[in-house]
Amino acid sequence: MRPSSIRFGTLVTGMLVGAFTAAVRAQEPLGSLQGVVRNETGRPIEQAQVLLNPGAGQRELRTDRDGQFRFIGVSPGSYRLRVLFIGFAPRDTTVAVSGPTSVSISLVRLTSLSEVAVRARPTGVYGTVLSRDSLTPVAGARIELLGANGRDTTDEAGAFLLGKARPGTFLLRVTREGFDTRTISVAVPKDSGVGIDVVLRPGSPALDQRMEMLWADMGQRINWAGVNAAFVGRDELLGRGQSLHLAIKFAPTFAKKGLVIDEKACLYVDGLPRPNATILDFNVDDIESIEVYGRRGEMTGNLGKRWPPGTPCGNPNARPAAGNRAGAIVIWTRR
Repeated sequence: MRPSSIRFGTLVTGMLVGAFTAAVRAQEPLGSLQGVVRNETGRPIEQAQVLLNPGAGQRELRTDRDGQFRFIGVSPGSYRLRVLFIGFAPRDTTVAVSGPTSVSISLVRLTSLSEVAVRARPTGVYGTVLSRDSLTPVAGARIELLGANGRDTTDEAGAFLLGKARPGTFLLRVTREGFDTRTISVAVPKDSGVGIDVVLRPGSPALDQRMEMLWADMGQRINWAGVNAAFVGRDELLGRGQSLHLAIKFAPTFAKKGLVIDEKACLYVDGLPRPNATILDFNVDDIESIEVYGRRGEMTGNLGKRWPPGTPCGNPNARPAAGNRAGAIVIWTRR
């Protein structure tokens, strides 16, 4: 065989092998890279910037309200991941993607944690408030920890400090003129502080005196709650499926109370009575926190006074559950 024929055959063989290899790679299933970004106390960070292979050709996402992100259509291989958020040290890591891949990223606050601990005390609540559009600090925001009588106003750096919160679950309410109001459930540990970083969406909410009264009533109920009552935050509901009924049932704070929920309970949504509605009408994605009261558990009496006279609670045709029934349920939607 002449040398030219051998070279031609080798070239054709190489082209076929290359084409076959490219075809095999094209058929490789694409993976995904998802994860959650948290701060030093384990709270999710909203609107953190996540860069996949930072530099030319990078892909970029922002974390959602639960600190989660997800890149889809990621080819198998090794990638650099960089996470950025104002007030925290940048975090770089290498991730190997092979099919669906999950990661958990923890950011470290640039402010000295020892300084924060001293200022916040062991059971303190501290954090920052930022604008969603610019991620710049929001000064002058009003911070309230409903149920714990804690209040503060953010400084020029957007920082706040509530240093006297007792252990328990509460609702943090953040208000500022020119921004939408945010409410976030927070569980205050017994022996340590908790950091919360709040992102406000610019807006022009009108002052609603009725809602102000409802928030005040809610804070009083939590503060006066008897032993036959439970206040469950969003953190306890997540990861237990979409059914709100089942999620509450297995939430530790609720389970230890020995209460039973059925369709005959009087249901309130954002403090207002909702006749004919039941717990089955809601799922976990809609909820920030929930109050549940058994017999004599609601010591302020304001829920009973607000219910329309002569109107049955829940589903009047439902069969009442046996045991220590919950007579009133207050659902607070995500804001």
